[in-house]
Amino acid sequence: MAEQEASITSLLCTLLISDARVLQQAWRTPFHKPQPWPEWRHEVYVAYHPWAARYPDHVFDTAWRAFSTPSHGNSGYLIKSLFALVDDYLELRHGEIYVKRDRFSAWQQSLISRISFLPVRAAAIIRFSSELWWGTPDHYDQISGIKNGGAPWANECVQMLRPYDLAIDDYVSREGLHETHLHLNGTTHAEVCWLRALNEPNAETKDFNKAWTDHKKKRQVRELVALINPSLTPAELNKQLRVAKTLRAWLIAAATNTVTPQALLPVSCAKICDSPEDSLAPDPLGLALNLSKSAIIANEAKWQYLLIQRLTHSPSVQLERMFHCYLLLQNQYYRLLVQSESHYGFDQFQKFTLTELREPAEDDYLHRFQAIHGHRLPTSRVKYLEGRFAPKKSVDELSQLLYKILNGYRKYLTQATSTHQAPPPFGANLAWVLSELEKILLSKQVSDRSVHRLALVVHFIKEPWSPSRSAPYRFHALEHKLRQNTGALLSTLKLWPRLSMWIRGIDGAANELHAPPDCFASIFRVCRRAGITHCSFHAGEDFPHLLSGIRYIFDTLELLNMREGDRLGHGTAMGIHPSLWIDRMPQRISINRGDWLLSVLAGWILLRNIPECASATEKLRLEVEQTACFIFGKNISPAELERAMALRHLSAHEVSRMMSAESEFSTIEPLNDIWQAEANLVYLAHKEDKSAVELLWQWQSDQRLWERSESLTQKDAAFLDEASYIKLQQALMLRVKARGVVIETLPSSNVRISQYIGFHEHHALRWMKVAPHAIDGDPEIMVALGSDDPGIFASDIESEFHHLFAAMRNLGLSESDALQKLAVINERGRIYRFHDRRIQ
Repeated sequence: MAEQEASITSLLCTLLISDARVLQQAWRTPFHKPQPWPEWRHEVYVAYHPWAARYPDHVFDTAWRAFSTPSHGNSGYLIKSLFALVDDYLELRHGEIYVKRDRFSAWQQSLISRISFLPVRAAAIIRFSSELWWGTPDHYDQISGIKNGGAPWANECVQMLRPYDLAIDDYVSREGLHETHLHLNGTTHAEVCWLRALNEPNAETKDFNKAWTDHKKKRQVRELVALINPSLTPAELNKQLRVAKTLRAWLIAAATNTVTPQALLPVSCAKICDSPEDSLAPDPLGLALNLSKSAIIANEAKWQYLLIQRLTHSPSVQLERMFHCYLLLQNQYYRLLVQSESHYGFDQFQKFTLTELREPAEDDYLHRFQAIHGHRLPTSRVKYLEGRFAPKKSVDELSQLLYKILNGYRKYLTQATSTHQAPPPFGANLAWVLSELEKILLSKQVSDRSVHRLALVVHFIKEPWSPSRSAPYRFHALEHKLRQNTGALLSTLKLWPRLSMWIRGIDGAANELHAPPDCFASIFRVCRRAGITHCSFHAGEDFPHLLSGIRYIFDTLELLNMREGDRLGHGTAMGIHPSLWIDRMPQRISINRGDWLLSVLAGWILLRNIPECASATEKLRLEVEQTACFIFGKNISPAELERAMALRHLSAHEVSRMMSAESEFSTIEPLNDIWQAEANLVYLAHKEDKSAVELLWQWQSDQRLWERSESLTQKDAAFLDEASYIKLQQALMLRVKARGVVIETLPSSNVRISQYIGFHEHHALRWMKVAPHAIDGDPEIMVALGSDDPGIFASDIESEFHHLFAAMRNLGLSESDALQKLAVINERGRIYRFHDRRIQ
């Protein structure tokens, strides 16, 4: 079976319940008015065209005609759409609902990246109920997968649907998965955020409103919103949440048969908004469904199931229209939190992190640890977890954040192990929670697989740099911020020494086009000296040119002095097949000259000792000389440039202090112990190769040079031929192998951000030497698995495992061979974890 894209029918169904144009029409139309298929055609067609522009109109016409043909039964358009999605994606196996294996990629990339799957799953329970051996749909808890042995939080978490693969289920239950790359902010699933937003619309949109007006964020936030709904504003979103809250209450009442015949249902969304007192809904907390005040996921799934069941057997135009509007409002909100295949690349990914819509739900960390554990006891599906968080600028802010994270983990541990949970004492602080965690982890209740073991990784953020006359050197503001955050981190560790058991590594995250690894080299060394000896770094994830992506990885290895046991996040540029990248990029690419200079320099260094690459090496050498001459205004040999650029790991702050001193280095004011070693490195480099340091300083500080280096030039995507690109990747792989560095591969993240259209193209298959991806000459490198931002990608670590397994099975590997390759990757995560091995 080959991995398939979304069918045209499922695309139409998805757009019908998610697109802003459809919402606009549904918003103003009275609920009692039937809307036959022809009334939706225009909106759906306009929404469909950008997704499937490569198809002629007759493809849409025939799909629409087939889809809109009256079917047996009396169900309306919405219910028919939900059942069509069930038929396309889902199947029943041994009494449980699964995603069809060959549809799993399309399920995640095309469906649940745009809409919540809860109503589709509810429709599936009804569709398959006649096939279930226990017979009646009254056994909802059994049908929906919440069975005996469930964790106490099972009803509160999103239960992702996956393919039926007994081999994976058996492996995960026996071995557990090892999550090496997960950002704690970005983990909560959008359905959880939605329910919180309905409870408190004002609180939930407060941060969004700030992001909408913040001068640093508003352009990106408004661009994202405009792509989803050009008419949406914070005020409009707040209004929509209030309407959705009212609709939900009425729909719950209808689902539980508690709406009296005399009740006056709302007239339309517009009327609810204009006259909320005329649409007062019943209190859903007092209904037979027995809803929780916190509006948990199980409640949402159950009332949708009951409502779809009612509309299937007793169609109601008014109720179906109300349900349709509710789903449209939910899915518009959903699309502000989840990156779909229409939002490509890291720049667009980052916009989802800037809206602040996740902030209220992610203020409490307990839910994330519960979701990572899974829905069943006594074992966690994840054995080792590394959660990443951004540091703060002060000890107070950082200690408060760490208290929230670790107290959330403490609560999770007590729930998972049924340990007595005493409430935090008045004034509970970081010292208290660290002590409590030690007690729990050393107790007999915590067995090997009863919980996932946590380690924390501090990810410093890459931020862009804009040349200005006030800046003394490149990335001056970023280096100042990194030093400040590092100082706060190390001071916090000094105040609470027990934190060293939990904070186990450092990382550089965010958009790699914004800042290079050399900005982080100094703080990485400082952290290592302070005892944080593990490091990771995002590199080769998104890049303007393949040569640039390769250079980002090369610089990360060399400038950060990565060594055995360190890890590199993504590494896409080192694995993507060059022909695929060239085919899917413009023939000519605009890139700034400074980036291009460093990229061709790295290429020349990597290829110069490979005899069969002599022609490519010479081309790169000439490009280095020409570009360097333009930027520096003088002739510079590649060897001179190499010596200077190899010193970019030095602290620019300390280089600045030394170069501005009027006399000997020893006359500069002394530094504290944390940074003195950095100053010494600059002194030694200047002593050994003064000309190289001076050339480096010219690169860092000369404002006229900045202008030339930031100017754009156009270069061919195929600047080198395919064979030379492959040799370049392989030379880089050899360096990764020689250093003993592990690559964190993140399938869903890479498919959304890179040039791939599906998991069957992912570069991890090349690294695992899966035909036809395997390339002669590729050295063996070590790979681990992570999920990155599972909430933003509508995924989790087990789904990532399934995606690679399904890709290999669809490429012809046997079940045992595919699982064996994945087991090696999972083992790498265990062996090269950052956890404190004295206690974990």
